Amino acid sequence: MTAAALIPAPDAIPVMWGWLEVLLIGTFVAHILLMNAVVGGAVVCLVRSVVSPRGAVVHEVSHALPTLFALTVNFGVAPLLFAQMLYGQFFYTSSVLMAVYWLSVVFLAIAAYSGLYVFSYKQDVWAHARWVLALVCMVLLFMGFIFTNNMTLMLRPEAWQAYFAGGDHMGGTILNLQDPALLPRYLHFMLAAVAVGGLTLALLFTLRVRRGMAPEQAAPHIRFGMQWFTICTGVQLLVGSAFLGSLPHDIRLLFLGGSSFQTGALAVALTCVAITLHYSVRNRVVPTAVSLIATVTAMAVVRAALRTAYLEPYFSVESLPVHADYSPMVMFLLAFAAGLLCIYYMIRLAFRPGREG
Repeated sequence: MTAAALIPAPDAIPVMWGWLEVLLIGTFVAHILLMNAVVGGAVVCLVRSVVSPRGAVVHEVSHALPTLFALTVNFGVAPLLFAQMLYGQFFYTSSVLMAVYWLSVVFLAIAAYSGLYVFSYKQDVWAHARWVLALVCMVLLFMGFIFTNNMTLMLRPEAWQAYFAGGDHMGGTILNLQDPALLPRYLHFMLAAVAVGGLTLALLFTLRVRRGMAPEQAAPHIRFGMQWFTICTGVQLLVGSAFLGSLPHDIRLLFLGGSSFQTGALAVALTCVAITLHYSVRNRVVPTAVSLIATVTAMAVVRAALRTAYLEPYFSVESLPVHADYSPMVMFLLAFAAGLLCIYYMIRLAFRPGREG
């Protein structure tokens, strides 16, 4: 049986694929930025809890993490749904093949969310609270590994044949471990998250200054956060180079001059990284954050181009049948806008002077 024969027939979509791809990239950027803040913030908080268990950094970050985690989960729903609409025949198949791990994400997320709350409320009174945070960090990193497996397994229908080679007992336990790009890709994402943890710390104390904290009191924490971000981003560039080198030869060449779009997208992303580092080494927090958003957006476009290159032998998103009905998209955009306004209002309430975030 060939790999192509294992791919289910695609479902029709209600609007042209371009609209859904733009929405997929846009919502993914929001989700990944929040995810980075949670994972990186948890790692930074864990490191600082060893050095200064009751310091300002631990207190500030630990109280922000549960809220950030809730936003991460909510903002993760939309890109997942858009990915299913455009690439459902690949995504659903890979999810079924690794269903044991994929379904465990729900329980792992609940455990991590609960652990963040436990640490937030007990870190001042419980000497061993940092062990809870250490477990949370491990759970978050494992969740990232599961997601990386699914998002790469869906791109490799030839790997699906492991189900038939291993018999029925393989159902639900297949991972994409034979892919040489899996580990570099995973490390690339996780190092980015750890880097953003430093920037999250700097942003939190920048906000504290605007709410009345003395600048000289916040300055050491802002400087630490920016240094953390800069160093981790530098390391991530090395891992990103390894990730590029681990890609199949024909796909790698597309990003190294073989395709004007893929090469141009990568060039724009690397330019954004250079601008971000330019601001971060100068401890300019807000410009760094703004340029980071541009960087993540450019990287999301590169990610979409990479997905297209992987699936090209089997599928082209332009070939999806369209049964035109724009009303669901309009309703989604209205609900999404209303949700953003509600979230903005709640965050304003939470960060009012005299209230805990």
